[in-house]
Amino acid sequence: MAWVNGLKSTAIVIGCWLSGPVLLAVWTGIFMLRMDWMSFLVVPAYLMMFKLPDWKLRSSFWLAVGLLTAASRDPWRWAFSISVAIFASPVILDFRLRSWPGFLPFMEAGFKDFTARCELKGLDKAQQEGTVYAFHPHGAISFGFTVNGLFDSQFLGKSKKITFLIDDFLRNGNPIFRLLCDAYEAETRQIASAEKSTVHRLMAEGSNVALVLGGFEEATVCETGKDRAVVKSRKGIVKYCLQHGYKLQPVYSFGEDETYHFAQGLLDFRLWLNRFKIPAVAFFGNPILPWLPRSQARILTVVGEAIQCPKIPNPTPDEVDYWLQSYAKALQATFNEWKAEAGRPHAELEVF
Repeated sequence: MAWVNGLKSTAIVIGCWLSGPVLLAVWTGIFMLRMDWMSFLVVPAYLMMFKLPDWKLRSSFWLAVGLLTAASRDPWRWAFSISVAIFASPVILDFRLRSWPGFLPFMEAGFKDFTARCELKGLDKAQQEGTVYAFHPHGAISFGFTVNGLFDSQFLGKSKKITFLIDDFLRNGNPIFRLLCDAYEAETRQIASAEKSTVHRLMAEGSNVALVLGGFEEATVCETGKDRAVVKSRKGIVKYCLQHGYKLQPVYSFGEDETYHFAQGLLDFRLWLNRFKIPAVAFFGNPILPWLPRSQARILTVVGEAIQCPKIPNPTPDEVDYWLQSYAKALQATFNEWKAEAGRPHAELEVF
């Protein structure tokens, strides 16, 4: 029953992550059951509001939504606008929490106990600055990235300053998760949206950056029992590394595929949906609470050798391709070096 020790932190992270999408999904479902055309507007209306540049515009937009729903004299529509306004008030009003110094130790305590194994190795290869840590694979919730990166004080201690980059909606548009990110922030660490301007600013400062390189696509191709990584289309981050002369360092989490069971089929269609930033993965974990990971999972996160990209202000496509291939080789070498230690001596890494 050691997993009980890690239940607190696991439930907090996943609960915060799911809260926003679940609320929108519930209201979409309610309107669909009522055969109400509002079902087509729930998500677009929220996304339109979230993308507005300041709190005054966001407040005015949602006030207009509230007035329109009130004018319809439909109590369900009115309840929708009010409930979302209350729940999303941190987003609408741009409310931010102060950082909480005790948040990291609170979350780190027992977190690794949730799964049968959760270790981080290869830290002797970590770099203090000027490095992009490229985590693989994404899996369902990036458990290795979260537990052995984001909330691992030893990993954090290897960097002078590190920024974890995540999806913009998750960082700024998900009301509860953004509060978690605010509480996490400290002088030497932060969570930010993976926007191009943010990446360039951080690299200009020389800060370390960590991200799940494969993104939505890597979640889509995940299958229990297989090691898969999405690399071939990730030219953007390689170009940025070349422009700033950064190191690109693979970090691989064996066992990420064991955290959940993943539905398969229609892979090409689901990858096509990913082009529009639409997640296309279905999964279940714990048999009682299926949104939680499987406690039987055995996670080993390993840090590989970094590749040093030369500083090229305007890299050519051929130069980007060359260094992307160099990174893919470094990732493969990391995988081969550690797969026996991870209990997968005969595993093969599939690179998409």
